[in-house]
Amino acid sequence: MFGVAVHTPDVVGERMAGPGIRAWHFAGELAKHFPTILICKREGKLPSAPAFRVAARGSAEALVAMKSADVLVGQPARGFRRQRRTQHIVYDLFDPVLLELREMYGRHPSMRQRVHLRAERWRVEKAMDEGDLLIVATEKQRALYEKAKGPLIEIPFGIEDVGVAAPAKRENIILWGGGTWEWLDPATAVEAVTAANRRGIDCRLLFLGRSRPNRHAVDRRREDRLDALIAGGAPFVSANDSWTPYRDRLTWLRRSKVAIMLHRPTAEAAYSIRTRLFDAIAAAVPVITTEQGFAAELVAAEGLGVVVPSSDAAAVADGIVRLIRDDGFYAACVSNLVRIQPRFAWDVVTRPLIEAVKQWQRRPER
Repeated sequence: MFGVAVHTPDVVGERMAGPGIRAWHFAGELAKHFPTILICKREGKLPSAPAFRVAARGSAEALVAMKSADVLVGQPARGFRRQRRTQHIVYDLFDPVLLELREMYGRHPSMRQRVHLRAERWRVEKAMDEGDLLIVATEKQRALYEKAKGPLIEIPFGIEDVGVAAPAKRENIILWGGGTWEWLDPATAVEAVTAANRRGIDCRLLFLGRSRPNRHAVDRRREDRLDALIAGGAPFVSANDSWTPYRDRLTWLRRSKVAIMLHRPTAEAAYSIRTRLFDAIAAAVPVITTEQGFAAELVAAEGLGVVVPSSDAAAVADGIVRLIRDDGFYAACVSNLVRIQPRFAWDVVTRPLIEAVKQWQRRPER
C-alpha cells in the first residue's frame, strides 16, 4: 500500500515550536489521502487524536517506516535520507537554518560551531542535489535554492480554527509569541512598551513562553537575556513561566490587543517566514512588525497592522498608541485578518504537496 512518512527532528507533543507544528499539520493533511506516519521527538500529550501513526525518532517502528514508505517528507536533518532507490524524497527548506546559525554564532564561531555550520551546509546542499521535490516558504526563498536540481513548490505556514470569531473586547496585552533569538529584537519591544505607558497608554508586553520546547536545545544564555529584558521593562513586561502549550497559544492571542514581532536587519530577516505571524492571523490580532521580509510585506499589502523601521522604539510606540486608541483603524485590521484567514488554512497551503504525492502514487516507478 502506498504510504508516506513525515520526519522532523523537532519535538511534537503538548508544547511545540514551528518545525514540530509544521510536521504535525503536514502529516494531518497527507493522512486525508494516504496512510501516513509522523516520526518525531515525542514529548507529552499530542495536541489531538491524530488520523496517522506517530513514532519516536530512532525507534524500531520509525526505522521500519522510513524504509517501507513510498514518500519521505522532512527537513534536511541527521537521520533523514532516502532509504531505497525507488523512494521519492521531499525536502522542506522553509527554515533558512544556515542564515540563523550565522547570526547565532556571530563573526567568530568556535571550532564546534564551525563544524556544525559545515554539517548543516552539507545537508542543505545534499537536499538540493538529491530531492525529488523541494518546499520553500516564500517566493523570495527560491533564490536561496536556485541551484536545486528538483522542482520547487511554495508552502508558507498554515492556520487552524479558520472562521472563529474575534472577541469583541481584548486586554491591552502586546504579545511576543516566539523565542528571543539573536536575529530578533525584543529589546526594542520592551523600550517601546515602556514608552507607550509613559505616554498614558496602559499596556503591558507579555512574552508567551521562555525556553523552546525541545529540552535538548535549551540555551541558558537566552533565559538570562529574557530575565534581563523583563527586569529592564518592569513593571510593564512579563513572561509566562514555560513555553505555552500548543492548544493554549490562540487563547492567549485572542486575549491580546496586539501581536508584536521585531527583528534586526539581517539576511535571516529577508528570507525567513515568521511562524508566529500565522497565529496572529488565526486569532485576528493586529500585528506590529519590522520592515523587511514576508511578514512585513503581507502586513503592509493586506492592512494587517503596522510596519516599523528596524530598531525604532519610537515608531513601535506610535504603532501601539494607534492600535489601542484608533478604534476604526483597529477594526479595519481585524477585518482584514479575518478576510485572509481562508488563504492560509492548512488544507489550502498544502495542496501543492498533496498533488505532487498523488502524481507519484499514480506513477510509482522512478
